[in-house]
Amino acid sequence: MEGFCWIDVNSTYLKARIKANGVFDVLSMSLFTMTSLPDWYYVSLINSEFISLFVDNFINNTSHFQINDARQLPIIIPNEKELTKLKEVCESSIAIKKAIFSSAIPNDIAEKKLAKKQLELNKAVQDLYSIKI
Repeated sequence: MEGFCWIDVNSTYLKARIKANGVFDVLSMSLFTMTSLPDWYYVSLINSEFISLFVDNFINNTSHFQINDARQLPIIIPNEKELTKLKEVCESSIAIKKAIFSSAIPNDIAEKKLAKKQLELNKAVQDLYSIKI
């Protein structure tokens, strides 16, 4: 069963990832959704600056982000255009990460590309929430 996860203890910004079948560690918080929204959508939201700041200011300002904290996130149901934009950012970010692991791209170039994708993600999520709230 695929889902998504994150490490219990975080720094300033939350970071989540897709979780494939495998062994579950006690330090990795895992969620397996039962909605029509894909897991990568939740990963994209959690990886955004907006959600990190929202969690820090309204849910839990400690260095821990646990399952009950995640359940309190305000999840916006995106329209097709919004979902497509987030999917593109997510897929291209994953492709860059895979290129790093396969040594197909130097780390410094990859980090620059990932920083650009992070800005795109932040803007897409900010637009998503500012339109709906």
